[in-house]
Amino acid sequence: MSVATLALAAADPYPPPANAAADLQRARERASRSGKLLMVVFGGNWCPDCRALHDRLHESPVREYVEAHFEVVNVNIGEMNANLGIAKDLGVSLKKGVPAAAFFAPDGKPVGITNQGELEPARQYSAQQVLAFLRRVAEQHLIEKPR
Repeated sequence: MSVATLALAAADPYPPPANAAADLQRARERASRSGKLLMVVFGGNWCPDCRALHDRLHESPVREYVEAHFEVVNVNIGEMNANLGIAKDLGVSLKKGVPAAAFFAPDGKPVGITNQGELEPARQYSAQQVLAFLRRVAEQHLIEKPR
């Protein structure tokens, strides 16, 4: 693998699909220990909206809010052909597109799922809109399209 390919792979927000089950289990354990909500984001490195959401989650002040309230794990769905069983097991439908996310309390109980495509047009959302969305999830357990 060339240095350029390695650099590109390192920049990919969604890890290899084969790692998903182990990554999810570690994230569940971190959420349980930390008392934070678990945010499981389904998407792919080929998806501009998935990359946009990932970027927003790393912008200030969103990053600081996420670090304080969430454990986040990205699950790579490949070309819509990987880890679909994990999505189904968590109650996540990918019919309205990706990114899609499921949120769980530290004890593992479901908080909400973006099954209506709330996050799919992530390129349209500012960091402030994503922050407001996450605040509603964390503080009210409410899933609604960012506004």
